[in-house]
This record gives sequence, C-alpha cells and structure tokens, in this order.
Amino acid sequence: MQNQSITLQEEASLSALPTALAFESVTKRYRNGVVALNGASWSIPVGARTCLLGPNGAGKSTAIRLLEGALRPSSGSVVLLETTPGTPEYADARRRTGIVPQSPGMYTDLTTSDYLDLVRRLYGRGDAGRVIDAFGLGPYQQTMLAELSGGFRRRLLLAAALLSEPEVLLLDEPTVGLDPVAAHDVHEFLTTAMQGRSTLLCTHNLAEAEALCDDVVILRGGRVLLHEPLAELRQRVAPRLRLRARQPVESLVAALARRGLVAEIENDAAVVSVDARRAAPDLLRDLLGEGIDVFESVPLEASLEQLFLDVVRA
Repeated sequence: MQNQSITLQEEASLSALPTALAFESVTKRYRNGVVALNGASWSIPVGARTCLLGPNGAGKSTAIRLLEGALRPSSGSVVLLETTPGTPEYADARRRTGIVPQSPGMYTDLTTSDYLDLVRRLYGRGDAGRVIDAFGLGPYQQTMLAELSGGFRRRLLLAAALLSEPEVLLLDEPTVGLDPVAAHDVHEFLTTAMQGRSTLLCTHNLAEAEALCDDVVILRGGRVLLHEPLAELRQRVAPRLRLRARQPVESLVAALARRGLVAEIENDAAVVSVDARRAAPDLLRDLLGEGIDVFESVPLEASLEQLFLDVVRA
C-alpha cells in the first residue's frame, strides 16, 4: 500500500464544503529546532468525525494545541469555525468548541459542582445539571476533584467540554491511562457526545478510533500521509480470507503455497490475501480435492490497525 497524501483536487473538493477546522500549509517549529508539523494541510467539514493518527512525535498533540490557540504556527494558517487564532472572532469560535486535553490542569481543590460552575461562567452559558445527569456525576457533585478516580475525572472533563453545547469537539487521548472499565464508560459517553458534532479525535487506541470516526488523517514526521474516509481506505487494502481445516494448519499453509498463495498463521488459522467472493469457491474446491478439509472460511474486513500500519510502514 503506497503512502498517499490527499490530492489537490480532493483538498479543493473538501474546501468547497462548510469547514469546521482546517490546517493550511502549517509548519510548527519549536525553539529547540524540533519541527512538529511540516507544511501540513487538511480540513474537516462540518459534522465530520475525524481521527488523527500517527506514531509518537508525528505532531498530533501539537495540532490540537494549535487549534486551542495555546500555540501559534511558525508558518501557514490554522482555521477554527472560519476564524484564526489571534483575531477578535476567534474568542467566539473557542466558546463554540469543547476540548478534552490529554494532560489537563484541574483545580483539585474545587468540588465537581464548583468546577462545572467555573467552566459555565468562563463560556458564558451552559446547563450544569444537564451534563451532571448525562455523565452520572450526581453522587459526586460535592466531591473534591483531588478525590475523583481517573475515570471520573475523564467523565468530568467530557461533561465540562459539552457544557456549552459546542459545535466542535477536540479530543486529545480521551481514554489514555484509564483501566478497561473506565475506558469503556468514557467510550460510551463519547459515542453519544460526538453525534452531530464536528470532532477531531487524537488517539493511539485504534479500536476506539475505528468505532467512533468515519474519516482518517494520518501524520508521520509532521506531514500528512493520508486523509480520506475510512470506508475508502479499506477498499485500497487487499481482501483477506481466514481458513481453518481439520488437518494441521501447517498442511493448510503448504497447500495454499502450492497455489501461489502466501498465508499467515493466526490462532491455528491460515489468513490469505484473496477476494473471498470471486476466488473462495474454486479455492475451497481445490483444497478439498487435495484432502484438506476446510470447515471454516471467513472473509475479513481490513481493520484500522492494519490500514494504519500499511500506511506508516510503506
């Protein structure tokens, strides 16, 4: 699979749609000389749910901080709800944006209720009671933030981000550091919170990204390798078929090799790149004729993890 940045024609098509946020040839160079983003360009239409993926150091968190206004680009433009940081209109765009940072600074000497009230006053609007109920924070309204578990702190951050009913959500590793139960709970809340909102989700959890997002931006070394809908990305990966036989899996792999097919062994099954709809009937007939008794034949859809690895390793 070849690396493929979004084409100029595709970028022009995206720019014709109402845009929630955009990066226009953005470079961010830190004082120590590290280039976190290098001429990066992509845009997210209103209502899109986009995951921002990349290995460590790819520039993901820098992108979020640029959108927040915490950083300024060295060159290029960052656009949020048709405004740019530093302009008078940007303050209003920020109030229409909910943010869940990766490493939040929280006032641990406040109660949950006090913290949400502070956020409400900063944004100038919001119904604290609504988000307290939605995120199951009712029993913890008078609990000090210092006493909340990691999972409930994340719930509180999501509640605060949604307090003002934002149009855009920026989520930087929203489940990082959580145990599986807490991560599952936050994932459930995100499923609801992202509906109808333009969302940029920065995560290392590929299963989470696949479940929540429709669109993918992949960064490496500060550059955009790829930006396209997940469904289209899957179509560029060869279809795979998982086979199990009553004979040892090594015998199945050898029989496939005699037909020019290279198989991987996964949990006592052979996984081979082949179009199940077109090739499977003849393949299964040939294997049976050779004495290989296949009792399971399952077409496999390419996972986001497989797609991601194909792109960044190419």
